[in-house]
Amino acid sequence: MIRISTKEIVDVLRYDENKAVIVEKNPILNTNQFKAKYSVVDFEKKALEVLTKKAYLFKKFGSSFEKISEIIPNFVQCSAAILYDRRVLVIYPNGEAGIFDRDGELTWSGYFKYHDETVNSLSLDGKYFWCICPAESCAIRYSCQTMQVDLRIGGKDASTFVNPTHISVDNGEIYVCASTNMVRKIDGNDLTVSDYLTFEEPVKQFFKFGSYAIAVLASGTYLLENNQ
Repeated sequence: MIRISTKEIVDVLRYDENKAVIVEKNPILNTNQFKAKYSVVDFEKKALEVLTKKAYLFKKFGSSFEKISEIIPNFVQCSAAILYDRRVLVIYPNGEAGIFDRDGELTWSGYFKYHDETVNSLSLDGKYFWCICPAESCAIRYSCQTMQVDLRIGGKDASTFVNPTHISVDNGEIYVCASTNMVRKIDGNDLTVSDYLTFEEPVKQFFKFGSYAIAVLASGTYLLENNQ
């Protein structure tokens, strides 16, 4: 594992096959304010490159990024997915959500909830997307077309996902951070759940990019190759 940041990470997303975007929260001296720093992680070079805010917004929201980022000024805090029909779905950590049409117009806003509990985190999986409901200890798959629950894995009475904090999808496999320091994997074919990685410290977020991965741990953010 190579540590690539010790700052608080507020966003991670795919840039291309060999790179990912990270957004760091940098404090402004002598104030209580913070400034976002946008970077690209080059997996092969194992180095950070500067990224412009405009390039970040385009990767996150697509061609209507200017209009969307005007409507939601706190755009680094939300998870976003460009759906199969070019609509854009955003979800904040508190469950607040919005759907934008292909022109960047807000067509729906509200909250994602499951059994009246907050649903958050967001990762696209074809014509579906996955979220977690921490209070219900489960992962939930939604239909992009209907925005309704398609299936649920785990639950308060099961030990499948204990205190889940994050979910991500790569190549049809689903990864869930749970039990403080574990990453568990949902098989994309048969939906069975198995242990995938265990860290020696709390893992907040985990993103898989082929043979590489980015893990946001308590001590910093790390780049992994072949899970090492």
